[in-house]
Amino acid sequence: MTEPETSSVPPAHHAQESVPLRRRRRRRSRRNKWGRRLWRRVTHFNWRVVTVMFVSLLSVLVMAGVLLAVMARERVEKSWESLDRVWFSVSNKPGTELTLSDFELLQQAVGDLNGNLSGAKKQTSFLRVFAPLNADLETTLHALDAAQELSLAANAMLNGLEPAFFFLTGGSEEESVATQISSGERVVELLSLGHGRFLSADQHLARAGKTIRDFKIEDVSPGLLTAVDGLEKYHQQLVDINQMLLESPELLTLALGLEEPQAYLVLAQNSDEIRPSGGYISTYGWFTVGSGRILNYDYSASTINSPNPPPAEYWDEVDVPDWWFMRDNVYAAWDGSWYADFPSTAQMNTWYYDNGRNPESPIDGVFSIDLVGFEYILEALGGVNVQSYDVAVTAATFRDEIYKIRSEGSNSEHKRFLAALYKQIMNDWQSVEEEESIELRGALLRALQEKHIMIYFTDQTLNEAADILGWSGSQDSGRDQDYVMVADTNMGNKASRSVIRQLTYDVSIQPDGSLHNRVAVSYDYSARVAEDDPAVGLDHGPINYSTLAQIFVPYNSVLTNIDNLLYEPSVVVTDYHTIFVTRVGVDYNENQRIQLSFETPPLVEAFGRYRRYILRLQKQPGMIAEFVNVQVTLPGGATLISSSPSASANYNLQQPILDYRIELLTDQTIEIIYRE
Repeated sequence: MTEPETSSVPPAHHAQESVPLRRRRRRRSRRNKWGRRLWRRVTHFNWRVVTVMFVSLLSVLVMAGVLLAVMARERVEKSWESLDRVWFSVSNKPGTELTLSDFELLQQAVGDLNGNLSGAKKQTSFLRVFAPLNADLETTLHALDAAQELSLAANAMLNGLEPAFFFLTGGSEEESVATQISSGERVVELLSLGHGRFLSADQHLARAGKTIRDFKIEDVSPGLLTAVDGLEKYHQQLVDINQMLLESPELLTLALGLEEPQAYLVLAQNSDEIRPSGGYISTYGWFTVGSGRILNYDYSASTINSPNPPPAEYWDEVDVPDWWFMRDNVYAAWDGSWYADFPSTAQMNTWYYDNGRNPESPIDGVFSIDLVGFEYILEALGGVNVQSYDVAVTAATFRDEIYKIRSEGSNSEHKRFLAALYKQIMNDWQSVEEEESIELRGALLRALQEKHIMIYFTDQTLNEAADILGWSGSQDSGRDQDYVMVADTNMGNKASRSVIRQLTYDVSIQPDGSLHNRVAVSYDYSARVAEDDPAVGLDHGPINYSTLAQIFVPYNSVLTNIDNLLYEPSVVVTDYHTIFVTRVGVDYNENQRIQLSFETPPLVEAFGRYRRYILRLQKQPGMIAEFVNVQVTLPGGATLISSSPSASANYNLQQPILDYRIELLTDQTIEIIYRE
């Protein structure tokens, strides 16, 4: 069989497909050729240049973002400053002089702050993706979030308060809160109406708190660190106030006796014979309140048998310190105790009064008022006429009349006069005119702020509210911060107002955060001052001054040196403080200065990569004012970041030194942030 012949000509269908195939092959060839050329160029390209350019562009964007964040922060800070000015103005007015205009001004300032915060957040929103690249940027953005939550909380709180405030001012732009108070029940209803807004504020505060707790402050700049510190403080203040507002209807219902009458004990403390928590109790009284009004009241002289003391089987319940000058274990619980913490004194007074089965016991709370507090009230009332003694008493003549009767009358006549005077004040108080009512409530607020009036309740929730308002006279802890308070006990005469006390406190912060401190207490008993004081003279005790001084310092402090003390001080360690107790004598027209040095455990806390030092200065109840010089020496090589309040002077003598001059009318706090 013959094989078919092969032909060199392709089949017909191959001939038909060859043209497009050839075209595709040419196109692929051209593409491969350009691809090879591109690859050769890519492989020879300097990618380092591209990387540098990209990183540079990214850096520019981040820096621009930081700049925008700083600009936004500055705008927000101006709003904060504006709010601070408004708040300072409002908070320094007596509460009864606040008007609806003040309230609206505060609302506007909070609204402006919130608007600026919203604008700042929008302006910087595109930067959030870059936030992890820069610590300041990240913290600034989170600080904006926290600040807005705080402003929203403040706004909600003000909205919740608005109905009650509108009622108290009668809806007038000019009328103050004091002029329209007509029903405690109505105030409670209106505060209850705002409860939902207070709950909303609580939610905003919870979110702000979480953001603040999550701050990563280790690498932030000093200026931003100060802002973060401020946010922490604002947050805690708003939390405390809002918690009180949430509970205010129940608290007012209880305190004003809206459901059942309440009975209160009144302690009239003679601050001319000063005691740690105010003064010797010269007279006492009680009053009952129901439906927001005083129902009944009485005053009596305080003696060893008035009020009735507890039966003898109770006496062993009082544990008198061995260093206290009065050894009568039951009467020591009444006449003005060794506690500088007023709630502790009030608890003992309550125990004494209730167990003696005195009128209206068991009592529901204690109000204390000293001579300065009564002077404020008399000034607001314009004076009172004590009919049973046919005497007109004003703030200017108050103490003159007391000591005149004390010199001319029997041993307790001046106490009976005081009881009559206080009854007359209570009587006039119930029928004051509108203008006097404003002045009177303003005087009461001032006395509460300066610890000339203090309040204690047997109900703990009411006590916490009084503490938030600064009306309780309680001592702060000395466990986690530097702390100093001097509490005198006049043991011989009535000259406490004529003895000018001044405190100098030198602090040297050690590298490990412990403190080497020195406290000096100066007493100046000048004849120039005392000769015009009706309480000074042989008729009112020895002419020379003698005091039992308690110097409260941080817990677990160790005494290292003493200077110019007649006696070795007793060292008493309590749960919250160490107390140095010593007797000091000051002759008439002389001065005396004692000094103690001590060391504390580490009290300076870490704050990111910085350090924070806090000093709490507390005023003794009953004192009119006390001048305090504080000098803080930072560790060698440290750099000051911020100080609140600002130091009166700064020095750098191998180590940074900050000098503060303070008039202690109310409790004060010094806070210093520094970098080691």
